[in-house]
Amino acid sequence: MIKSSLTLDEILEILDEVECDYELHERPEDLFCYIACDLFGADFTIFPWGPGPFYKEFTFEAIRNPELDPETMCTEFNKIHSFATAVPVDLNESDDDEATTDIVIAIKKLVSFDGGVTDGFIKKTIELWGGMLLSTEGFFEGPVVEVEDE
Repeated sequence: MIKSSLTLDEILEILDEVECDYELHERPEDLFCYIACDLFGADFTIFPWGPGPFYKEFTFEAIRNPELDPETMCTEFNKIHSFATAVPVDLNESDDDEATTDIVIAIKKLVSFDGGVTDGFIKKTIELWGGMLLSTEGFFEGPVVEVEDE
């Protein structure tokens, strides 16, 4: 069946089907919710967008800590992976102390249901997202250093 929107229950049902561990966080007073997910060790968050209960899109988001130059790493990531985008984010940007920075890499993918999608499409998209996160687990820590035998 093709759907142009999903309810929160439908999203959670799909997460159950792909065997994703998750925790739903809701704030009913302002209709905000997100789902903290762990798919085979790949941690990420799903943010349904819109007023609900019928969501027309959501984003996958993940955070990584860079050990190398964040801008260079994001550029390289974005060249390699067309499925998602990575941007450096300074968590202390609002602080008055310009010397204090806490930069992380935000990886994001927007999934839209415009035109209609199937549950199978959403399942495969979640699996692809988790696989992409697992395959790039050490990416922001820098290149692998090869040790030569004597």
